[in-house]
Amino acid sequence: MGNAVKQLLEFGPFRVDLDQRLLLRQEQPVPLSPKAFDLLLALASRSGQVVLKDDLMKLLWPDTFVEESNLGQHVFQLRKALGDRTQDHSYIVTIPGRGYRFVQQVRIIAPEDGTEDIVIQSRSRTHLVIDEDEKVSAARSDRPAVFPAFPSPEQLSLPGRVSAGERPRWRSAVVALLGAALGALVVWTFLRTVPTPRVVRTVQVTQFGRAEPFSRVLPDGSRVYFTERLGGIWSLAQISEQGGEPSLIPSSITNIALFDIDRRGSRLIAASQGPVDTSFEPLWVLPTIGGSKRRLGEIQASDAAWAPDGRSFVYCRGGELFVAGEEGQQPRKLFTYKGYILYPRWVPDGRRISFTTRDLATGTVALWEIGSDGGNPHQLSFGWKNPVPHWNGGECCADWSPDGRYFVFRSIRDHVSSYWLMRDKTSWLDKGDSSPVQIYTSPDWISDPRFSADGKKLFFVDYKERRELVRYDTSRKLFVPYLGGIPARHLSFSRDGQWVAYKNESDGTLWRSRADGTQALQLTSPPFEAFHPSWSPDGKKIVYALSRDLYVIPFDGGNPERLTSCSQPSWSPDGRSILCTRWVVPDAGGWLPAIYRVDVNSREVTMVPGSETFEGPQWSPDGRYAAASDRKDEKLMLFDFARQKWSALADGLPYGWGIRWSADSNYVYYQHIYDGEEQPIFRVRVSDRKVEQITTSRQILRADVLSYSMTGLTPDNSPLASLVHRNSDIYALELDLH
Repeated sequence: MGNAVKQLLEFGPFRVDLDQRLLLRQEQPVPLSPKAFDLLLALASRSGQVVLKDDLMKLLWPDTFVEESNLGQHVFQLRKALGDRTQDHSYIVTIPGRGYRFVQQVRIIAPEDGTEDIVIQSRSRTHLVIDEDEKVSAARSDRPAVFPAFPSPEQLSLPGRVSAGERPRWRSAVVALLGAALGALVVWTFLRTVPTPRVVRTVQVTQFGRAEPFSRVLPDGSRVYFTERLGGIWSLAQISEQGGEPSLIPSSITNIALFDIDRRGSRLIAASQGPVDTSFEPLWVLPTIGGSKRRLGEIQASDAAWAPDGRSFVYCRGGELFVAGEEGQQPRKLFTYKGYILYPRWVPDGRRISFTTRDLATGTVALWEIGSDGGNPHQLSFGWKNPVPHWNGGECCADWSPDGRYFVFRSIRDHVSSYWLMRDKTSWLDKGDSSPVQIYTSPDWISDPRFSADGKKLFFVDYKERRELVRYDTSRKLFVPYLGGIPARHLSFSRDGQWVAYKNESDGTLWRSRADGTQALQLTSPPFEAFHPSWSPDGKKIVYALSRDLYVIPFDGGNPERLTSCSQPSWSPDGRSILCTRWVVPDAGGWLPAIYRVDVNSREVTMVPGSETFEGPQWSPDGRYAAASDRKDEKLMLFDFARQKWSALADGLPYGWGIRWSADSNYVYYQHIYDGEEQPIFRVRVSDRKVEQITTSRQILRADVLSYSMTGLTPDNSPLASLVHRNSDIYALELDLH
């Protein structure tokens, strides 16, 4: 390692290297987060002065509102690093109600010749100790942040072994000149204004309402690739970045799901659409100019992304993150998480990978980063409170501008979606902070954002969800509005057929009403989402799922009571037990569902034998059987309680949230939601396994319906469905990034 002359600040036993942003004690780095380092410079540069809390917060978090407690936490961290004692603060003193004062004398160590030169050993970046509990990643912490103006050389004493009287006058003049120049430069850096990135305008790129809202929008510089949905069919499509008419691209990948496009815009990485966003499917490469698909080795994954040089790619399987060669060769595991990993994305410098994690218990998401070699995995923190637990709540889905200067991500809090942009400083003269800036917000569902090839736009899908509840009229053989067409799902009727419970999709609340819609009562409040209500046999209580927990609430309202960790409940006809779905983790590669039985009185939970990979249980009204969906083998299954055995009722993967029994327990109704454009609804007779098709989307006399899903069965055995209207289009945010 070579030697280099540095300018330093010195106080007590500490030295501060401004160039490398290091706090040193006896030539050894002291771990400091980037924000704590900025706080140290702000206080040390005003040694002896009271620095107001408001001024410090504006300096550390410009253009971003944070609570005062964030500042207190960073002061605590800095004091801990300096060894400041609580009972006798020798470095930072709190001025109650005002701010803080740095009480140590600070000296500027200027470069001199001869034996008085201060030389420190150059250090490789890989050996620096940086605490990354802050919101800034390792990538963004290796450049100096702005620091406030330092006092002039006359205000700070310069160290040295030779007295001022013995020092030649020209050397004193040079030192004074250097100090004055440094002070002027820092004052200019601190006072100059760096414009905040902003959205110039929002442009609607498509006008047809069929862009798959949960897929990717991948621009290549002139065109945008995306997935178009119609019923149970997902097709590859493209459109000019300027808008116009979209066109389909022939592909031999059934129900395609797009993951990424390489930097040259020549190759797409994709898979078949799975029943859930974490299904493991074979990965394929598709040339954007046309041609045959090519399998990426034997790899199966739930998501993937190209490396910047296109010679490798990252992919995820459940809670595991891997890197493999360009053709899928030599896969190597980077990281394991106790949950799910989604949305991997390579940082343009190729050194790091950002990804999203999903907590299995709450469904919330968080942003992480890891080195491309598997080193330094850490969650990114923005100083925000943890989100209220609900599905997709939190921060996720990051993307980087092509030049690596900006980092964008999506946040969902209290059912409001927003995009946030973080600026990566390009030099130590840059006053810009890396605090996230909100650039877009919407009450709609917005997909993960993607930068354009030139970094001047962000593409995404905006989905203004509009649902309508309909009933299949068996005599007229068509769907008609039910309960006034309210946006309801997961309908469950009381045993006497007089009452119905359902989830309101507009805000996730649980409601109950008479079967004709009268006497409606809201039972839960947002932002918590209630799923899969099921009535007790006596009609006095309703069990429902909240995230991954079961709750019971009186039918006339009141305080809910937690039962256990489980979801998708179905109450037994005798009222003693509840069937439900739990997700178990068989290995680090991911989780699988299984059916469990909950004793209502003792709360004892036992797994139903042989139910691994099954979900969506429904108890028959006569109590003899249970039906469930086998996700692995794609079958509708029947459990005989007397024999304690499962058997296949029908082939094909049934939609687990739509399985229902007829009132006489002779039939099971279900839907193949991923079976082509028509998404047929079937029923199977238990006695002889005879399958009968009941209806398809052709019975929906509406041209603006994107898809539909079975969501209940009336007491007279009429299927209920939730219509999804076409209302999902591609948009572009035109950016002014300065």
